[in-house]
Amino acid sequence: MTFETHGIYLKNTSGQEKTICPQCSHTRKKKNDPCLSVNIDEGVWNCHNCSWRGSLNKKGVISPPIEKPPEPLTDLPTTVIKWFQNRGISAAVVSDAGIGYDNGWIQFPFYKGGEVVNVKSRTADKKYRQSKNAEKCFYRFDHMVGMNAIIITEGEMDALSIVQAGYSNVVSVPDGAIAPNSNPSDRKFSYLLSAEESLMNATTVILAMDDDPAGHAMRDELSRRIGREKCYRVTYPTDCKDMNDVLVKYGEDKITEIITDAHPYPIDGVVLVSDVMDDAIDLLNTPDQKGLSTGWSGLDEYYRVSPSEVTIITGVPNMGKSEWMDALMINMVQDYGWKFGIFSAENFPVKHHLLKLVGKFTGKPFWGDDRIDEEMARNAMGILNDHVKFIGTQEDSVTIESILDQARILNFRYGLNGLIIDPWNTVEHKFRDSENETNYVSRVLASLNTFAKIHEIHIWVVAHPRKMESDNNRKVVVPTPYDISGSANFYNKADNCITVHRHKDEDEDYVGIHVQKIRFQYKNGYTGTGKLSYNTRNGKYGEYLRQDKEVLF
Repeated sequence: MTFETHGIYLKNTSGQEKTICPQCSHTRKKKNDPCLSVNIDEGVWNCHNCSWRGSLNKKGVISPPIEKPPEPLTDLPTTVIKWFQNRGISAAVVSDAGIGYDNGWIQFPFYKGGEVVNVKSRTADKKYRQSKNAEKCFYRFDHMVGMNAIIITEGEMDALSIVQAGYSNVVSVPDGAIAPNSNPSDRKFSYLLSAEESLMNATTVILAMDDDPAGHAMRDELSRRIGREKCYRVTYPTDCKDMNDVLVKYGEDKITEIITDAHPYPIDGVVLVSDVMDDAIDLLNTPDQKGLSTGWSGLDEYYRVSPSEVTIITGVPNMGKSEWMDALMINMVQDYGWKFGIFSAENFPVKHHLLKLVGKFTGKPFWGDDRIDEEMARNAMGILNDHVKFIGTQEDSVTIESILDQARILNFRYGLNGLIIDPWNTVEHKFRDSENETNYVSRVLASLNTFAKIHEIHIWVVAHPRKMESDNNRKVVVPTPYDISGSANFYNKADNCITVHRHKDEDEDYVGIHVQKIRFQYKNGYTGTGKLSYNTRNGKYGEYLRQDKEVLF
């Protein structure tokens, strides 16, 4: 079995390569745009446009090829036309939408590039199905292309209701909403990939999901991925759940009023009561919870993880800053399914870094009788592939701006929860004219804070101190964020500050996680020191007990 067997043609014989996808590239406007990522050494591939993935490994599962369904038959019975009219949607709108009917199923064709790529069918009593192995994309996809403003609904009937009110620039998600507090898979949002150009270029995106917990969850996840700076929310009358309810009860003019009055997500500047009213009610009904556990009970009382924050990590060289950061990331992946983008310049090449993560993930060492085997390593790598994305290469000139640009794309495609920049000192820092280091640090940290809050992503920045100091006993003093080269703004502008420091004397041998600042103590902890042990064979951190000394550094 070769790549060519599956229609994948490559220039290289090893490493990683992006090429065109034999399943979807011929259907795209930019037919030569490489959207298929191939790991040649591992024999696996994944398309970022159509989600086609597979493996040359005999144990690998090949996704079925995308199939185009036939166009629906549009000779509708009078009863179906009447059904739409009772929902406020005219026969002309139904006809323009190419809606079909087959043996009790109303068919909504999904057009992309003027061709039907999927058909979603429903009965009058709300049973749903879609064409088998069809491409996932927005309903009315062609109507969002090139638009400065785009309206997104939760269902086809809501989209057609807005069309009835005179709007053309409206689309609908293909699979409905998501469960509140869920962690949906990338496949749930695969339809975003083909719409990336349209959504990124749009200046305004109005989110008109259902007014219920699932609709709110969908609305907030889409805004997080697209960017809240361009997203607007609608407010329905108290007796309406969605746009079709509005159309039936109040008519087309009310839909126009609701869309016109859509309000932005509050980001900065002046905030009105109306801007935060919905969020305040949500908080009233669901009180703010404590931050997420780090995975170490001995540390949780001092530090917990919440979205939309920036944490600064420092410590003298070889004290385990990066190792602890990796361990925390693995804990968040295993316990909560978090997805990370990571720039880790000191861990290149990536294959070495990946093996370190596998050790922490499995708890298995790389040597000895109990070393990790290939099958276990591959299984771990498969899970990590879905949750960890590496940013930058050893050859790249990487700036904070370029890291955030990559993170913005990754968040759109995969829905990031965390971003790691490790270390700050290896990033290329470009000062503006007449800008000193203090002003630069202030500006860049402000941009990280804004990014974290807009996209609800937790950002960790690892930064080395400018010097090491010793006490009277010649022991290295635990540094603080004020010791980081550049500016006191590392402390002032961060939400949380942590120093990782190894303590070793005759009585104790542990890694101290010195929490030196917590902005939101009511949910995330307070200043103090959590003690962890470290296993040199598998790179895992554990709860500290004095008898753990033999597995430490």
